[in-house]
Amino acid sequence: MPAARRSQAPLPASLSPSSPRSAPARWRRPGWRDPRLAGGLALIGGAVALGAWAVDSAAGTQEVYVLTRDVAPGADLTADGVLTLVDSRPGSGAYVPAGSLPGGAIATRSLGKGELLPTAAVAPASTATQRSLVIEASLGLPKGTGAGDGVDLWQLPDGDSPRSAGSAASAAGAVTAQPLADAAPASSQEGAGRAWVVAQGLVIRAVHQERASLVSTGTTAVEVLVPEGSVADVLTAVGSGRPLVLVPTGQGS
Repeated sequence: MPAARRSQAPLPASLSPSSPRSAPARWRRPGWRDPRLAGGLALIGGAVALGAWAVDSAAGTQEVYVLTRDVAPGADLTADGVLTLVDSRPGSGAYVPAGSLPGGAIATRSLGKGELLPTAAVAPASTATQRSLVIEASLGLPKGTGAGDGVDLWQLPDGDSPRSAGSAASAAGAVTAQPLADAAPASSQEGAGRAWVVAQGLVIRAVHQERASLVSTGTTAVEVLVPEGSVADVLTAVGSGRPLVLVPTGQGS
C-alpha cells in the first residue's frame, strides 16, 4: 500500500521565500530647508533681539523733572508739590535731569501739569527781571482769565465808576488797538476824562478772592508779574487811589 502522502498547505505570500521583505523606515536628518528648523531659529533670534532691546532701554532712561500742577511765570519751582521725578528717554538736554535744578529756580514762562520741565523755562531767582505785585482790579477779570495770561494795566480817571467784570472784555477791544507809544501823556488824558495805559506786558501769577466794597461793586486782588522797568509806574498808579483795570491781551510769557 503506498505510503500516504503528507499534504502540504501553501505558504502565505508574505512568508513565501521568494517574496521580498519590506525595508525598515530610515531616519533622515532635517536639512536647512526644513520649515521646522527655520521656525526654531527665528524664535531664538527674536528672543535674543528682545532681550537686547530691554537691556538697552533700561540703560538709556534717566530721571527728569515733571510738573505736578500748572505754574505761572515767576513761580518758585523748588517749592513743595511743584515738581516730581519720572524715568524718561528725552534724547537730548532739552529737559532738566534730576539733581540739576538750580537753587531758587523759577519758571520763566507758563508751564502745564504733566509737562517735562524744559531747561529753557528755568532761571535762577537772581536773574529774574520781573517783580510780583498785588493789584486791586476794579472791574474784576473776564471769565476764563487766570494764571499765565498776559494783561495790560489801565487806570480810570476820577469820577468813573466800575460797572462789571464784563466791561473789561469790551474795554479790551476799544483800547488795545492804541499802542502805548502813541498814547498821549497821562496828564492830558486825565484832563480829557479818558483812561490811560499804565503798564504793558504784565502776566497774571495768581487770582485771589474778590473783595466786596461798600462804595463799589467790589474788586479782585490779582497778583501780577511786572517788568522791572514798569514797577515805579505801577506803584504810582496804585498809590493814586484811582480805579485800576487789567485788560487781557491773551498772551502769556
